[in-house]
Amino acid sequence: MWTRRVIQLFTLSALGLVIYDFGFTQDLIKEIFLLNAYFFLTLAFTVLESYRLYKRQIPFTFFYFVRLILPFTAFTVIAIDWIVQQESFRAAVVRNEGWFFANILLLVLYGMSNIASKLYRRSFSPAVIFVSSFMIVIFFGTLFLMLPNATNNGIRFIDAIFTITSAVSVTGLAVVDTRAAFTTMGQSIILVCIQLGGLGMLTLTAFFAYFFKGKSSYVEGLFIRDFLSSDQFEGLLGLAMKIVFLTFAIELTGAFLIYINLPKEEFSSFFDMVFFCTFHSVSAFCNAGFSTLTNGLYEAPFRFNYNIHLTIAFLIIIGGLGFSIMFNLFILVKHTLTSWYKHFIVHLVFYRQAVRVATLNTRVVIFTTVILLIVGTIAFAFFEWDGVLQEHKTLWGKFVTAFFGSVTPRTAGFNTVNMTELSRPTILVTILFMWIGASPASTGGGVKTSTFAIALMNIFAVVRSKPRIEYAGREIPQDSVNRAFAIIVLSWFVIGIGFTVIAQFERNIPFLSILFECVSAYATVGLSLGITPQLSDISKITLIVVMFVGRVGAITILIGLIKDVDCKNYRYPRESVLIN
Repeated sequence: MWTRRVIQLFTLSALGLVIYDFGFTQDLIKEIFLLNAYFFLTLAFTVLESYRLYKRQIPFTFFYFVRLILPFTAFTVIAIDWIVQQESFRAAVVRNEGWFFANILLLVLYGMSNIASKLYRRSFSPAVIFVSSFMIVIFFGTLFLMLPNATNNGIRFIDAIFTITSAVSVTGLAVVDTRAAFTTMGQSIILVCIQLGGLGMLTLTAFFAYFFKGKSSYVEGLFIRDFLSSDQFEGLLGLAMKIVFLTFAIELTGAFLIYINLPKEEFSSFFDMVFFCTFHSVSAFCNAGFSTLTNGLYEAPFRFNYNIHLTIAFLIIIGGLGFSIMFNLFILVKHTLTSWYKHFIVHLVFYRQAVRVATLNTRVVIFTTVILLIVGTIAFAFFEWDGVLQEHKTLWGKFVTAFFGSVTPRTAGFNTVNMTELSRPTILVTILFMWIGASPASTGGGVKTSTFAIALMNIFAVVRSKPRIEYAGREIPQDSVNRAFAIIVLSWFVIGIGFTVIAQFERNIPFLSILFECVSAYATVGLSLGITPQLSDISKITLIVVMFVGRVGAITILIGLIKDVDCKNYRYPRESVLIN
């Protein structure tokens, strides 16, 4: 229909206007022009959408109400303001320009969700769409970051694409000082890219498609299933909605907890405090590790602020568990509380709780995560008690710092200590923890906790001559074992290539520092021993590739590039191969 095409044209126009408005410095005449353009686009979008609803006889559902209520509200507010103030209509529009900008953002989101929906209907595999979505975000994010108003003194293209790739892949490695190099706009671009990288473009586009239209296509559901690594299809689009709302709720809670523990004297305005809290909460939950502080959380006013450290640590842990784990834990807690209520309050003797609420995936992930956190905290405290922990005078301070040192390698990248002063055993343990990473379908990277756990269980099964892997009353299928083995080997392959290339061009940097940097990039951690800014362009490009492959997954890229082999209805005779 012609109205849909016109709306798409308006979407591209609105996007261009937003880029021009925020990316370049405007004088008074240009600001008035942009405001008039915002007003015209908002009015045209409202009229066309209303006409489309009337012409196609589409039921006026809640979703259409939400889509049209904002522009109608904007026009109502401006009309009242115009009548009350008895001034020119333009003056009323100027006083309420925020309404129009909100509508423009709504128009952009609406149009982009429609465009994404059309792309999903093409005959691409989920793996190709998944990889392409990250490449698109990196491309546009790099262009936005190179706008004049995004930086204080400009930025090289290689540094811009490195920063955006690090943000989209939720890595956190930085070649420039985020605080000194970027303006608030530039930091906001990085923040948006972190959010997009943490949640995934497919989840967000499915959310907006469902939000604006009240429905989504079957193909979109397939992509969401692949992204979430789910075995079910029913209710996946609703699950995408829950993921987005849960993410924003956790990030808002984290921002509030950071705010109440802030040293208020370090900030010049309330906006700076809110932006700081929001940035670090999103960065922590998405396991990105980006900070607006020059030295990260090791900055002097925050170095001993243990409440903020714990808040960020728990945000990292929650984000690293994975959305499926969080929802399953919620159901488990709900069933447990219900059971206690029925047995001890109501005294319902015949009430029985569901036999198995916690899935095998939840059990493996939670057990592995707890063990890694305990072992990591003990190891950090043991190796650094007379090292970086010396400046923390209290036992509580030493414990929180050691605990944070165990949490942050799990693909987060924040630092509360001077990384260059760590002992070699701590560096080696950190490398191992970075490589393991977070959990599947989470905001973190690495080979994942379940992969590491399955590999260990497979070793024990082989040593005990068991033909299969069993855990918690369940048998782990051979497909999972094969996939875990493939992920581990491919991770070593990618890290090895990156290490070799960087070592070739950075002869003056120690091997251990290069290995640390490569593992940090692949596992999308962001921790560094301080060598990132001094790397050559070739080494930066190498890390860009390693970060990207680490985020989307080497096996996902191979699945998208290699065609599936048709299943054959025959099997060759078996013959053993000597493995010793």
